[in-house]
Amino acid sequence: MKMKPYFIVILITFFTCSKNDDTAIVVDVESFNPTSISFVYADGTAIAPGDCINPDASYAIQVETSSNSNGNTKVSRVEYTINGALYSMSFSQAGSKRNPIVLQDGRNVAELVSTAFSAEISYISQGDFVVVD
Repeated sequence: MKMKPYFIVILITFFTCSKNDDTAIVVDVESFNPTSISFVYADGTAIAPGDCINPDASYAIQVETSSNSNGNTKVSRVEYTINGALYSMSFSQAGSKRNPIVLQDGRNVAELVSTAFSAEISYISQGDFVVVD
């Protein structure tokens, strides 16, 4: 019985490309866990309790993360909501990041989606008024 040449080539390719390595490489992939969310001034300064909210000032939402291992870096996406609207930030290292926001009139609530961490700030606009002596 004669075998055709193309059949032999397929068998040779199959045996030369098979992997016989039984060792597994374990790679520890680092991701980042959100640890807090807060309302801050645009420069990152914390808003102290009792601070007056100035409509002319710039504000931001700040998310802080920590690392869960010391392995290779993997970008982690952290989702959060502000007044029910979904947003996200990407982290390639542990630390904090800010996104600018515009406070809405009334109660403003920010919450990390994957945790129970939340922050709240109230802003009452004064409207248009004139001071009369």
